[in-house]
Amino acid sequence: MSVKQAVILLALCSTIALAPCPGLAQQKPQAPGFPDAPGKETLVAKCFQCHSPRMWMDHRQDRKGWESVLYRMVGRGALWTEDEIKTMADYLAATYGRKPQ
Repeated sequence: MSVKQAVILLALCSTIALAPCPGLAQQKPQAPGFPDAPGKETLVAKCFQCHSPRMWMDHRQDRKGWESVLYRMVGRGALWTEDEIKTMADYLAATYGRKPQ
C-alpha cells in the first residue's frame, strides 16, 4: 500500500468514525432498574434532577408511603402538581413496593 492510499484510507476511516449515528441520536438514556410503565417518564424528569436511580432500589414502600415521600419533597421545594405526585406514587408502588414477606 502506498503512502497516498494509506492517507486516503485513514481519512475515510476517520470520517466514518465521526459520523453521527441517526439511531443513537434519537435514543434517550435509560434509567437502570426502571421498567417502562406509566409514570416512569415523570419520575425520571422530576426526581433525577436531584437523586440518582439507586435511591429507589432498596427503599420499598406501599403507595401511601411513596406519596408521603413525594409530598415531603414538595415541602423541600419540589414543584410538582398533584397529578404528577399521583402518577409517580403509582409507578413507585408498582415498581418498588414492599416485598411480600
